[in-house]
Amino acid sequence: MLFKKDEVVFLLGAGASVEAGIPASRNMIDSLEELLKNDSWKKYTSLYHYMKSSIIYADGIKGRFEYDNFNIEKLVNTLDEILKSDEHPLFPFIGSWTPKLPEVAGNDLNLLKDFRKDIIRQLRDKWIQLERNDNAKYYTGLSRFQKEYEFPLRVFSLNYDMCVEIACAESGVERGFGDDTRWDWRVFDNEQEIESNIFLYKLHGSIDWVRNTNGELTYKDSTSRIELDSLEIIFGTTYKLQYVDPFLFLSYEFRKRTLSDAKLIIAVGYGFADDHINGIIGQSLNSSDNKKLLAVGLFDDETSECGRIKAKLAVAKEDKIVCWGIGAKEFFETSLSIENISKVFPEEAPPFQEVQ
Repeated sequence: MLFKKDEVVFLLGAGASVEAGIPASRNMIDSLEELLKNDSWKKYTSLYHYMKSSIIYADGIKGRFEYDNFNIEKLVNTLDEILKSDEHPLFPFIGSWTPKLPEVAGNDLNLLKDFRKDIIRQLRDKWIQLERNDNAKYYTGLSRFQKEYEFPLRVFSLNYDMCVEIACAESGVERGFGDDTRWDWRVFDNEQEIESNIFLYKLHGSIDWVRNTNGELTYKDSTSRIELDSLEIIFGTTYKLQYVDPFLFLSYEFRKRTLSDAKLIIAVGYGFADDHINGIIGQSLNSSDNKKLLAVGLFDDETSECGRIKAKLAVAKEDKIVCWGIGAKEFFETSLSIENISKVFPEEAPPFQEVQ
């Protein structure tokens, strides 16, 4: 089967990098709770317990008791919202903090600020770093598939790590940075001038991204030299995603590519916990009978997983979603091929209805 340009797009979630040694967001919570046993982290224990119990309590009020939904992104996102304090849009409607918060975070929230900073430092220096570049070698399956595909491959990623850039370097990975290392959306707009074979859109930022003094996005080869407050990553859907480039542009590109030419969206290691991303995928699948989603992950039951995803995406038809219960490493190394993908690719609708 021959695919046309942009008919296949990829979406990478945290599960895609787990086998490279990058912990998923939920596993980062496990690591954080281990750190809280150390002397240098014990000062945050009461604050962490308060934050965790409050987040789970808020979900429980809405009838959601899936404790696995508590992850590092939700924790840091909540810390960020609290730190807005009187600058938060809802501040005029809130009488005061609960008495417990100043007790565990300090009246000026200094301990909360330090806690957030230490989490980001751990993420930058430990959790998101590859121990060895070879650990991400299985990602070269994207390069092999691109050669079969014979068109540039669009890969959208929710991950901060550098697995794709490192593993697919020989194919050329375009991220939108010009010769002066400044990010510019017009790089993607001039596709005919791009020699790279993989277009990578990092929807939530990257561990090597930073803003220069003019507020322009650039990158550094040494991530440890990036100041923690300057690290350009976002935790889920925040205000940044709504109006600041590159996040606005990247989100728009994901919407445009999935709604227009894409007929098969291949989601690898994505848990479907991001309502913003889910809304875009669901809109795409419902927009045409000739679109499908292939979800790849370590599912206990493919049928029940497809049902869960269908509900998450608010997709009308059952046959829109196909689930493969395999890990990312096995998928990229052995299952990702034109032949295998053809088996789940939407069938072309006949140009004319048959007259009886």
